[in-house]
Amino acid sequence: MPGFLLTVASQVTCLHQGKATIVPGQSAVLAGGAPVVTVADVVAVAGCSLSGATPPSPCVTVDFALAASTRVFVLGKPVVLEPAGPGAGVSQSAAKAPQGTPVITSTQVRAAGS
Repeated sequence: MPGFLLTVASQVTCLHQGKATIVPGQSAVLAGGAPVVTVADVVAVAGCSLSGATPPSPCVTVDFALAASTRVFVLGKPVVLEPAGPGAGVSQSAAKAPQGTPVITSTQVRAAGS
């Protein structure tokens, strides 16, 4: 799955407009001047408006394991790729229930991997 490397400067939201904040586990490898995101990094979501479920369970994290590179690693961890087309990954509730695919509205477009 080829795609651009996600960085902490990438703009990511859940399907319900909750803003994702990426806490990088490393700061040595940069793309576009920002640390590259690996599957081990913490991605927290705040402001999710999901309330139609019973009980309401807004998105609180994003799991990017499905977007992991098979060839590019940083400190032994696969980097997260943003493929062309729909994004990869899963927004999750506090109970780890899948809530949909995260939306990536901007990312760097110089470094790519597969």
